Amino acid sequence: MAADRTQRFRVLAVDHDESMLTLYRDILCFESEEPSALEALFNDDARLPSREEIDEDATRPVFEVVQAPGARGGLKAMDRAIAAGEPFAIALVDIHLSDLGEELKGIALAEALRARDPHVEIVLLSARHKVPLKEFNKRVQPPEKLLYIQKPFRSPELKQIALSLGSKWDAENRLRDLNETLASKVEARTSELNAANRRLRLDIAKRAAVLRELQASEQRYRLLFEQNITGNFAADPEGRILDCNTAFAEMFDFRLPDDALGANIFDLWDRAGGGESLRTLLAANGRVSNQEVAFTRGVLKRHLMVSCDTVAEGDAGRAELRGYLFDISEPKRLEDQLRQSQKMEALGTLAGGIAHDFNNILGVILGYAEIIESGAEPDSGLARRIGEISRAGRRARDLVTQILNFSRQGPQERHAMTLTPLVKEALKLLRSSVPSNVAIYTRLQTGRDQVMADPTQMHQILLNLCGNASQAMQDTGGTMTITLADVSPDDPVVPPEDLGKAERFVRLTVADNGPGIDPDVAERVFDPFFTTKKQGEGTGMGLAMVHGIVKRHDGYLELENSPGRGAAFHVFLPRSSELARPEADIPADLVFREGRILFVDDEKPLTDIGREMLESIGFEVVTRTSSIEALEAFKFKANDFDLIITDQSMPNMTGMEFAREVLKIRPDIPIILCTGFSDAVSYERLRDVGIGDFIMKPILKHDLMASIGRLLSPR
Repeated sequence: MAADRTQRFRVLAVDHDESMLTLYRDILCFESEEPSALEALFNDDARLPSREEIDEDATRPVFEVVQAPGARGGLKAMDRAIAAGEPFAIALVDIHLSDLGEELKGIALAEALRARDPHVEIVLLSARHKVPLKEFNKRVQPPEKLLYIQKPFRSPELKQIALSLGSKWDAENRLRDLNETLASKVEARTSELNAANRRLRLDIAKRAAVLRELQASEQRYRLLFEQNITGNFAADPEGRILDCNTAFAEMFDFRLPDDALGANIFDLWDRAGGGESLRTLLAANGRVSNQEVAFTRGVLKRHLMVSCDTVAEGDAGRAELRGYLFDISEPKRLEDQLRQSQKMEALGTLAGGIAHDFNNILGVILGYAEIIESGAEPDSGLARRIGEISRAGRRARDLVTQILNFSRQGPQERHAMTLTPLVKEALKLLRSSVPSNVAIYTRLQTGRDQVMADPTQMHQILLNLCGNASQAMQDTGGTMTITLADVSPDDPVVPPEDLGKAERFVRLTVADNGPGIDPDVAERVFDPFFTTKKQGEGTGMGLAMVHGIVKRHDGYLELENSPGRGAAFHVFLPRSSELARPEADIPADLVFREGRILFVDDEKPLTDIGREMLESIGFEVVTRTSSIEALEAFKFKANDFDLIITDQSMPNMTGMEFAREVLKIRPDIPIILCTGFSDAVSYERLRDVGIGDFIMKPILKHDLMASIGRLLSPR
């Protein structure tokens, strides 16, 4: 079958008149000068086409007309054609695209079509006589690819114009392809010649540069070898040192590197106490990679990381032993220090847990001792023995307090202090270390900034936060603002509700207008050892330490991050309590005659002790060893109880959580909290929750009576 030689031209027809769109299609696609097939069948007089005419008709161009009723549709059709790689050869565009004579949307459309496809042949049509020919000649460039036809036109005219423009468009495309092909061939040939010339020049330049490269390489190697970052050496296969640097000489007590030449590295290794023989290590593995050894130098011990390998040198393959010794004594010391710190922290946590359980045991011992002592005859042997038990129990209680202090669950070295002088003093020390392009502003906006704190730890908080802010701006400069202010419930950032009312805190803020913190790492900034600084510039412990200090001071730390605009760290510290804990002078023989108390503790012996103590002074007592069961009992008869005594450390629900649930049911119920940890018993914080008083464990009868007196005695 012969190849299809028919030319196909795509035509875009844009007209607001649908009948005109149909006419374009009929003229270009269906009308023919030859008799139709139907005429040939039913008309005897019809002249049948000859074979030459049939062959000529087979090669006659074929048009595909795409119709668009408006400018928007025309642009969409053009975009689709370009995207599909099927461009239009001809665009038939009505100048007005409207029945109103003053609109000239077709010119704007033709301009847009030309911008999208500079090769399309554009034919503008108009049914009106007054057409601004100068305007569209000026706007739709170039003029040789633009025609104008007056409507109405004859069908043969339009078809002949389409044939001519299609042939012209096709010829230009083939000519353009031919030129591009020719240009690419010329360019390729020229490129080959240029490449050959460049290769010749490069070969000549390389020959001249090889010597310089070798000299530079030798110089770089020598500089690296001589640097005292690591102790470097080169030795022959028998271990005789051929070359070394100053660091290596100092490691083995040689005054100069030349003094070490000729010494045997295997003997030096053994004399320094390197453990397993270096010769044995090399024989077993062929090399030593990051082997940690401890060398003895007099009374000192140095920890080294050693790598050693055999290298073939030169064309003759002469072998050399090359090694690198990196001193890790300081990192090792820091690692041991960290391990010791972690061990002490774990020991403190263990001691705190033991002390808590020991407090409960002491509570049973001292409680029953007091009960027996109150019933013993004065000056009797029983009274004397019970008195000794009580004194020993109190000594044990003091020992528990010391254990709690050691485990950081008791009070630290804190005292009442004002933050304003401390902030001013810290900024004086900090100013010299802050880059000159960082401005420091202070806003002291509180008249009541007294807190219970350790001044040294407050200094650490300020220095760490200010140091991080200044480092964030050291390249670009900026402003660091330190604010000390009161806290209001309406502030954008406030402490959690479970820490107490916002008003009982003072806020210390360190803010900067630097680049801020990457959101991907913002959640990890308080993690120990996490840092975004370069190696050697930070340990990643600064913010972790700040977080720990704030938490130990019953405070709260919040990061307010604005990437690209800066970051602010808000430190909330509780003010020292202005509420004086009321004192009640309760005589030892005071007996309450009525009242019902709910006593809650997860240790049954302690609930038994509490029952006997309270019943001995006239109260009716209901005990529970589960905070969940106690809450259910209170819900059942909330108004039957006059007082609640609850332990703080209980499973499922702590004493403070239990108190919150109880106060939701009956807000006026007096509550006493019993705890062995003094860091949870800030009187002001308990008052914020609604708890009336607290007793430190182990519970003594006098302390219990005094606390009940504070809450139930007439005001």
